[in-house]
Amino acid sequence: MRSKRYLKDYQLTPEVTAKGRLSPVASYVGAYHRFTAEPAELARARLAYALLTAAAVVLLFLLLWFSDVIDRERRFLLLPITFNIFPAFGTVMGVLRLRGAPERMTLRQRDRICNRLPAFSFGFLGLALLSVAATAAQLIINGVTLPTALYCADTLVLSVLCFFIFRLRRVLKTEVITAAE
Repeated sequence: MRSKRYLKDYQLTPEVTAKGRLSPVASYVGAYHRFTAEPAELARARLAYALLTAAAVVLLFLLLWFSDVIDRERRFLLLPITFNIFPAFGTVMGVLRLRGAPERMTLRQRDRICNRLPAFSFGFLGLALLSVAATAAQLIINGVTLPTALYCADTLVLSVLCFFIFRLRRVLKTEVITAAE
């Protein structure tokens, strides 16, 4: 049923191809959407999304690269940071869609940006906070060592970056526009 969600927004019209055959061509007939934010504010938000997401992804991969700080008996504490790859990928895809969003968006484009980007960034934040809790548990169990403390600080910085990414969702409000606008 999910694949038919946008079906009512398109209309099939027959067109004659170069070979003289009739071929159905889909044309968009649904409502268009645009962001309600001012263009300057939207440009700043796009830049902030890009910079914060790039910094968070680089930090995530650094944390995964230096994950051997956690001793072998407690590798299960790395699960939140490992599973954080999935919402990080979704956030990156949402930011790329936001960067390339036209001024007049279809409903599908709006949903892919305005619904998915906050959801993925919230998942990114939640798993980053679980990572902070897991590394703090590691500090409590094994005692404070410099590599583990640095790893805990890095997960804390990652969660702060994810918080600011999630907070940018207020710019993603849209309004319906008519085809004439």
